[in-house]
Amino acid sequence: MLSKLKTFSVLARCGSYTEAAKMLFCSQPAVTQHIKFLENYYQDKLVIRKNHQVVLTERGTILKKYADQLIGLFEEMDDRMSSAAVIQEPVSLYMSQYIAENYFCELFDAEHSCCRKCPCEINGFCYKELREKLFEKKAKFAVMPIYRSDLQIQQSYTIQPLFEEELYLVLSAAHPLAQRKVIYAKDLKDMPVLLTQSVYLQELVKQALSGKEVPVFYMQMTDFKIIKKALEQNAAVSFMPKKVVSPKDSTLVCRSVKGMRIKRENGLVIDPTQLLTEAEEAYCRHITEQLSS
Repeated sequence: MLSKLKTFSVLARCGSYTEAAKMLFCSQPAVTQHIKFLENYYQDKLVIRKNHQVVLTERGTILKKYADQLIGLFEEMDDRMSSAAVIQEPVSLYMSQYIAENYFCELFDAEHSCCRKCPCEINGFCYKELREKLFEKKAKFAVMPIYRSDLQIQQSYTIQPLFEEELYLVLSAAHPLAQRKVIYAKDLKDMPVLLTQSVYLQELVKQALSGKEVPVFYMQMTDFKIIKKALEQNAAVSFMPKKVVSPKDSTLVCRSVKGMRIKRENGLVIDPTQLLTEAEEAYCRHITEQLSS
């Protein structure tokens, strides 16, 4: 009952089923189901739609008053009980190796409340491995790239978009194109392009180049780290996020390609069939706040 009252309170506060689902890290049908349960339980209408906004009925206003009090008491009790705990299991955080390495400071601020209250263990994997962890129910949620063509992820999980990033042309500082003021897609003709093992990231790059009708020679490598080492030693190029290349690294340069933009979205992928603990919900909120900003 308490979880349903919490859903009702959040819906009343934000006035939108969609926003309530985002705040609760659940699906919109789950929010609707909780509200219907309460309306059946109290045998009265609690919310109505008015001017595209969810508003409370008279009985709904009464329920919200007491629901907020109950939720407040429960949270107070939970805080007192948590503070008395001697040992607390760490929260398992699953995320792409790229995000773990390049956004570590943003994600794990020792001063943030959730980082102080509950320890965490970081599990960094490639995209393929993260999918497996989710499908095997080993991960309740993961911070990872979002690819629209991955229908299994799109259809089976709740996705909270976090941030979008552009893939830049990365090449050696000694590469002939590195000195060009403007680089066009046609300048890449017949060049070797290095790609990671992710078929979805490969698809983004290949679609962009085929859209410009540029014939290139693709070479597959394990990950961004290996690609960077390869770029330093030959005339190949690659497309990677700017974060991968350190500003202090004088051996590689990032350049835009005129008239061509490749973007990748990153987000929080949550398994709707697994219940999150309060500590896990706190980390999800923290991750969303940090990476969305």
